[in-house]
Amino acid sequence: MTSRRALGVVLALLLAGCGAATVDLEKLASPSDEVVWEAAEQAMQGKHWDAARQYFRRIVDAFPQSQYQARARIGLADAYMEAGGAGNNILAVSAYREFLTLYPSAPEAAYAQYQTGEAYFRQKNSPDRDQTATKQALEEFQRLLDVYPNSSYVEPARERIRECRQILAQSEFQVGYFYQRSRKAWRAAIGRYERILREYPDYDNLEEVIFRLGEALAAAARFAEALPVLTRLKEEYPNSKWVSRADEILAEMPTMLEAAPEPTEQAGPSPPAPEADEGPLPKS
Repeated sequence: MTSRRALGVVLALLLAGCGAATVDLEKLASPSDEVVWEAAEQAMQGKHWDAARQYFRRIVDAFPQSQYQARARIGLADAYMEAGGAGNNILAVSAYREFLTLYPSAPEAAYAQYQTGEAYFRQKNSPDRDQTATKQALEEFQRLLDVYPNSSYVEPARERIRECRQILAQSEFQVGYFYQRSRKAWRAAIGRYERILREYPDYDNLEEVIFRLGEALAAAARFAEALPVLTRLKEEYPNSKWVSRADEILAEMPTMLEAAPEPTEQAGPSPPAPEADEGPLPKS
């Protein structure tokens, strides 16, 4: 018996250390929304996310006319966000969107919109993996700028948009470079690089994109198209480390023209590149 009691004490201490908390059933069942609200706030302050969710849910379900109704919905979503994890992030998105549907003009609406983007942003993958969550985050942050342009969350949202765009551009580049180096699939690589130049002109590594595009065009014997691309690199990024490589390709072009076999790929605009978010890059 003594050993069982000791084990029970140890388990209780471990649970307490993990932030677990028992819901006060008397407060949870209270007919007073204020009592339940205060219990929810205490649970949040103590980082007892599961308990907090139960209190907030009680207000949402049992007190539809409560003065705490809107804030309880935000609190419910926040509790999911604070708990973390993929499943909780998805539930947080659902809760924030439900709030925005019911209270689109509430003072907390811009916050809820920003947090929706954050929930997706937390689920983003590295550039070499599926980019669905990154695209969803980008859409949500952009929606904040469109719907709540005077919000205090505009600047943080703009920074997140910049980060998302960098990730998406890097994803396109990695796929393009894989096609170029591992598969010698010039048209597929060219399509990726052209998409970056068209859709992500703010990409931090744009100078390499321009060089790789010119390099791939030259490799595909599309010299008339490669020339202005490589010239652009020299004009816009004269101090780039890629300029010397571009000069080498430009110097070899007359020889390439003389020795070039019939192009294996039809010249002209590259076809639309396949989506980059189909999964991890295949291994070369």
